[in-house]
Amino acid sequence: MIIVRQAQLSDYPGIAALHAASWKKHYRGILSDQYLDHEVGDDLLNTWQQRLTTPDKNQFIFLAEEEEATIAGFCCIYLDNDPAFGTLTDNLHVLQTLHRSGIGRMLLKQVAKYILDHAKIKKMYLWVYAANTNARIAYEKLGGLNFETIRKVNPDGSSAASCRITWDDITGLI
Repeated sequence: MIIVRQAQLSDYPGIAALHAASWKKHYRGILSDQYLDHEVGDDLLNTWQQRLTTPDKNQFIFLAEEEEATIAGFCCIYLDNDPAFGTLTDNLHVLQTLHRSGIGRMLLKQVAKYILDHAKIKKMYLWVYAANTNARIAYEKLGGLNFETIRKVNPDGSSAASCRITWDDITGLI
């Protein structure tokens, strides 16, 4: 059984580990091997510790958790982040072994409900690497539209094409 709850400070090591494993699996060829093999773990551990220690007032992190308190997935959002596009979904990652299990959809459903209940702007967007074809297809199946593709600077200092996926009507996620 999977439950969805808001993250707390003690969750940051698990979130960082899942995030790093996801990047190592899916971002080869997008991020440098040096970064993925030697730096990503510490970088993301620091990021998530900071985000959960001193969160921005519009930041909310949702976890999908298995009965054994294993983090199966997570989603971080920034409510009303952009006046035109609404809430930014900054990260959405699911354990590799649970891909295509519906956990990503479950997390986005929770996010959509949260936006409808708490946001001024009832829209959502996220950035996904253009080369991350599987994720782009999944977002399109969930009603997301590729609004634009631009080059963005990566955490390792390189750059890559990234797609802004938008949902003007998030009720389709519920």
